Amino acid sequence: MLARFDGRLAALAGAHNLLVESEWKGADLRDLARQQLGAYATDNPDRVRIEGEAVLLPPDLATPFGLVLHELATNAAKHGALSNPGGRVATNWAISQRNNQRYLQFAWTEEDGPAVREPGAHGFGSTLIDTAIPGAEVKRQFQPEGFACTIEVPLPQAT
Repeated sequence: MLARFDGRLAALAGAHNLLVESEWKGADLRDLARQQLGAYATDNPDRVRIEGEAVLLPPDLATPFGLVLHELATNAAKHGALSNPGGRVATNWAISQRNNQRYLQFAWTEEDGPAVREPGAHGFGSTLIDTAIPGAEVKRQFQPEGFACTIEVPLPQAT
């Protein structure tokens, strides 16, 4: 339990460091993803793919998004694709617009991991993934090919 708490605390600290560097204007999603996933690609850079257009997350989204990325990564390392030497994780995102509202569409996809099955009970990590990002719609899928998670969150209008 202490290790999980320490990891979440480090994820928060990492997101806050990015925000401090930007003078609290926001955190670049690519930098946030690299920060949370970089440790899992040290032996093989092909294990983690991070792709998406430039997105500056405001402080109220950057911190919880960092926590969610950390939780997804640690789950992949314990139970998912990153627990197998050949397993891979891909993240990608894009901005869409509808009804005068910008949305971030984020996808997390795991491949070549162990067989996936939906857990019987939702623990703290699952609850964090589902509820930490304000206003987000989260969908988690336990597919034969691997775990997938999509997150759609409204973004403030660009200034």
